[in-house]
Amino acid sequence: MTENKKKFYIATLIVAVSNLLSRILGLLRSTILAAIYGATENNGIADCYNASFVLPDIIYNLTVFGIISIVLVPFFSGIISTGDDLANTNEDLDKNCCAILKFFVVLVAAICALMWFFAPVIVENFLVKGFAGDSYKIETTIRLTRIMLLQPIFVTLAGILGAYMNARERYTSYSIAMLFYNIGIIAGILILHSRFGIDAAAWGTVFGSFLWFAIQLVGSMYAKFHYSFCFPKFDKEFFSLIFLAVPRIIALGSEQFVKFFITVYASFLCAGALTIYSYAENFSMVPYGMIAVSISTTAFPIFSKNFALSEYDKMLESLFDKLKILLFLLLPICSLMIILRFEMIDILLGYKSFTRQDTILTCSTFFSYMMGIPFYSVTIIVAKYFYAQKKTFMPMFISLLMCAATILLSYILMKILPENLKISGLAFGRTAGYAVQMILLLIMVFCAKDIKYTIFPKAEIFEIVKIVMMNFVFTVVLFFIHYRVASFIKEHSLLYSKFQYLLSGCITGFCAIICYFLLGIVFKLPYFNVIISRFGKKQSSTLRSRK
Repeated sequence: MTENKKKFYIATLIVAVSNLLSRILGLLRSTILAAIYGATENNGIADCYNASFVLPDIIYNLTVFGIISIVLVPFFSGIISTGDDLANTNEDLDKNCCAILKFFVVLVAAICALMWFFAPVIVENFLVKGFAGDSYKIETTIRLTRIMLLQPIFVTLAGILGAYMNARERYTSYSIAMLFYNIGIIAGILILHSRFGIDAAAWGTVFGSFLWFAIQLVGSMYAKFHYSFCFPKFDKEFFSLIFLAVPRIIALGSEQFVKFFITVYASFLCAGALTIYSYAENFSMVPYGMIAVSISTTAFPIFSKNFALSEYDKMLESLFDKLKILLFLLLPICSLMIILRFEMIDILLGYKSFTRQDTILTCSTFFSYMMGIPFYSVTIIVAKYFYAQKKTFMPMFISLLMCAATILLSYILMKILPENLKISGLAFGRTAGYAVQMILLLIMVFCAKDIKYTIFPKAEIFEIVKIVMMNFVFTVVLFFIHYRVASFIKEHSLLYSKFQYLLSGCITGFCAIICYFLLGIVFKLPYFNVIISRFGKKQSSTLRSRK
C-alpha cells in the first residue's frame, strides 16, 4: 500500500468513525424527540420544529456552504502548496482565513436579522401554508424559526474553520466537532423540556451549533491558528472565488428549493407528516453520512492535487476506485437497513407519544427514501470530482434538472397515491431525483472535451458491476433469511415485542456478515482476497513459530 493511499484510508477512517458516532447520537436525539413529542400525536407539534429548520438552512446553504465546501479548501490548499517559507505561508493562510471569517459572519448575521423580521410573512403564507386555520402551530413555527436563526451564525464560523483544518489535512477536531452538535440538542431537550416545551429543541439546536464552532476553534488554535483584525481584500482573486462558487450556490439553492417544497407539500397532509418524513430522511442519511461524506471529504484534496499536477488518468482511476470502495461498503448496509426497517424504527422511535401508526408510516417512507441513498452517495463523490477541476456550472445545471424532476414527481405522487402512501410518495420523488442526478453526472465524466484521458478504467468499472450484482444476490438471500428468522422467533418466543425485534435484528445482522463474506469470495472481490491471503500468512507464521 502506498503512503498516499494509507494516509487516505486513515483520514477516511477518522472521519467515518466520528460520523458514525455523530449519527448514533442523532438516532438518540430522534428517539428522545419521538418519545416526548411524537409525530401524529400532540396535534403534530413536532412538525413545527422540523419546519423551523428550513429558513436557517436556506440562509446558510445559499450564502456560505457552497463556498466552504468547494472553494475554500482548494484556496487554502493553494496557499499552502505555493508557499516557499513556512512562517510566511502560515501567516498568509491565517490572514486570509480571518478575512473570510469576518466577511461571511457579518453577511450571514445581517441576513438572519432581516429574516427575523420577515419570518411571520414567509412562514404563514409560504412555508406551512397547509397549517392554515391552526394559529397555534403557525405561531409556534414562527417562534421556533426565529430562535433557529441564530444557528447559521455559529455554523458559518465552524464551517470556515473546518475548511481551514481540512486544507491542513487535520481531521480530528473537524470530526469530533460533529458529535457535539447532537449533544447540544439532546442536552437542550432533556434539561429544558419541562419548562419550555418544544422550544427546548430549538434552543438545544442553537447550543449544539455553538459547541460545533467551539470545538473547531479549539482545534484550529491547537494547529497554531492566529486571529488577526485584517479586513477582506475585494481584489480580483476574491471576486474570482465568489464567481467560482456561484454555480455551486445555485446547485445548493435547488436542493433547498426541493426541501422548501417538500415542507409545503407535507403541511397539507396529515398531522405529523413532516416529522415522519424527517425521521425517514435522517435515518436514511446514516450510511450516507458515515461512508459517502467521509470518502468524499478525504477524496476531494486528492482529486484537486491530481488535477493541479495534470495527472488526469490518475484522477479518473482514483474516482472509480473511490466509487468502488463506496459501493462495497454502502450497498450491504442499505440492504440490511431496508430489510430490518420495522425492527429498527420500532426500537428507536416506538415509545410513549410515537404510536404504532407512526411507526408503520415511517417504515413506508424510509423504504422509499433509502432506495435513493446509493444514487445520492455516488453523486456527492462525482460532484467533488468536477469541483476539483473547478467545474461548477455542469453540476449546477444537473442539480436544477434534479430539482425540477423531484418537485414534479413528488407533487404527482402526493396527488394520486392513497392517503397512507402520500408521505412515502414524497420520499420516492426524492429518490427519483437522486437517480436522475447520478446518471447525468456519470455521463458528463466522459463527455468532457477539455480533459483528454488516455485510459479507460475497465478494471474498476468491472469490479463495480460485480459489487452491484453481488449485493443484489445478497439482498435476496438476506430477505429470505430474515423472513424465516422473524417468523421462528415470533412463533416460539415469549419475549416482549421489542426484545423479539432486537433478537431478530441481531441474528439477521450476524447472518448478513457471514453471507456477504461468502458472496465476496464467490464473486472474487479483491478486498476478500486480501483478507484471506493475510489470514493465511498469519496462520503459516504461527505454525512455523510453533515448530
